[in-house]
Amino acid sequence: MITPKLERRYPSHQNAVELFGDRWLVRIEELYPALKSGPDNYLRADTRPQMAAAHLGFVPHSFHGMNVLELGPLEGMHSYQIAKLGAENLISIEANTVAYLRCLVMKEILAFRCSYLLGDALKYLEENPRKYDLIFCSGILYHMQNPYRLIKAIANRTDRVFLWTHYFDPTLPKGPQFKKKTVDCDGVAYDFFEHSYNVDIEKQSFWGGNHESASWLSKETIVSMFERFGFKLSIHDDVRTWEIGHHLTATAIRA
Repeated sequence: MITPKLERRYPSHQNAVELFGDRWLVRIEELYPALKSGPDNYLRADTRPQMAAAHLGFVPHSFHGMNVLELGPLEGMHSYQIAKLGAENLISIEANTVAYLRCLVMKEILAFRCSYLLGDALKYLEENPRKYDLIFCSGILYHMQNPYRLIKAIANRTDRVFLWTHYFDPTLPKGPQFKKKTVDCDGVAYDFFEHSYNVDIEKQSFWGGNHESASWLSKETIVSMFERFGFKLSIHDDVRTWEIGHHLTATAIRA
């Protein structure tokens, strides 16, 4: 955790950024050029929020008039973009305590509207009956122990979904060592491909899920699960890469 101290420098946003040393993943300087967030940042403002707005917005290329729930904001880069695209109300849930604090710093610096909540997104979806016009789910499905539960919970809370996720492909030679297991999901058997993180998930450097293991799904299974809940899933980008693993970008609307 952050080491308590008294700050004696002139008050500035840079002081807040430096609370986390050089461990930022987001390049804050792309959005606020006067700041520096560290030497190894690799997350940049990207086209995913714009893609979601183009395909899912009530108004083309906009989130105007929409209540949006974001799952796994990490450090708030997508939150900022969603807010700037006009979301009427934005709630974002982050489980990683340090990432949550960075989101708050990002919101203070960039002055966008978002209500951040610290905790488990799956529990929120399963236990809170509130519904949303759109759920933005980027970088979280493949960190779930049971990804079916997340898809089911999302389907119970919205008719519009943006999804970015890694998926399992047997031709992928690198990455985690997967163990296939068949899981009964409300009477239907699906193949999960489980892997262990093999690290201490309580460390500040960990960016995975809430549990020691996670399960990936094949692309076909992801499509099938969404169809089961009445969604038409449209895949807009399917990247096959050996570096970080195959991943897809998709939007889903309940038919």
